[in-house]
Amino acid sequence: MAATAYLWLVRRPRDEMSYGLHALSGLRWREFSKLVLSAMERRGLAEASPEPHESREPQSTFLLSRGDERWLLSCKHGSAYRIAAAPVLELAASIRLGTAHGGILATEGNVEKEGRDAAQGNNIEVLDGPRLWPEVVDLIEPSLREQVMTYAAARAKRHIGIAWFGAIAFGAAAMATWSGQQSGSASVERPLPAATPAAPAPVATPLPPATVGSFKEPTDEELEAQMREVLKALAKTPGITRGVWQTKLTLSVDRIASEKEVWPWICLELERYPALRTTRVQLNPPPGSSEPVRWRQCKTM
Repeated sequence: MAATAYLWLVRRPRDEMSYGLHALSGLRWREFSKLVLSAMERRGLAEASPEPHESREPQSTFLLSRGDERWLLSCKHGSAYRIAAAPVLELAASIRLGTAHGGILATEGNVEKEGRDAAQGNNIEVLDGPRLWPEVVDLIEPSLREQVMTYAAARAKRHIGIAWFGAIAFGAAAMATWSGQQSGSASVERPLPAATPAAPAPVATPLPPATVGSFKEPTDEELEAQMREVLKALAKTPGITRGVWQTKLTLSVDRIASEKEVWPWICLELERYPALRTTRVQLNPPPGSSEPVRWRQCKTM
């Protein structure tokens, strides 16, 4: 019971956050910054001078306002970020030059200890991975959020199944040992008459251990190898020009044949690997086609 509670109440939310941050790292700069700006608006911080037109250059710093207060928001996009003190001190200098009240540093990555120390001394709030996810989880695309939660729940259920199987197998082995000891003790203390042979004690049959192996979660290295194998197979599939993993949960496929022709082949490759069968697939139309981009999944669980 303790293992079940831990896996569902503690491990599952952590996995949701981990998969969610990986998904955020696959967003474009503009999509990520808009997501963070929306989260800030819920706090009452609105962009002070929004751009009148869409700029082609990615913007990483925004001036926000709440009443008479001015805040600088700095977005560092990418889960690989390991932010030390230098970027924080740079933001602090911009705050002083712009006479802002304080600053906010948002990233899917992690801010290291020296960066946190610098932020604390300059009235800068740090929203790195574990702190950013609760701010934006309700704002991401519903289908992507559902996929992240489904993936984390499926993993938790697999591990709960393993835990229960282990507990049952251990209990069966312990019961068999205890039963054998009791029958041996009874035969020594109260021997049966020679004319009445004792019936043999039933032997508990242990469950096959092979079931545990079927629940094995791939390591990061194994998962990356499986993802590479899928791309190699798709590159050889007629009607598909290429496949690209945008994140560990999202596969983008460029096609020149019809969706009806290529979709079974895509699912055939993904379903070879249990960890990839719930992948969210972005089907891009052929060049020059007026067809829309389609989002599909081979399996939902």
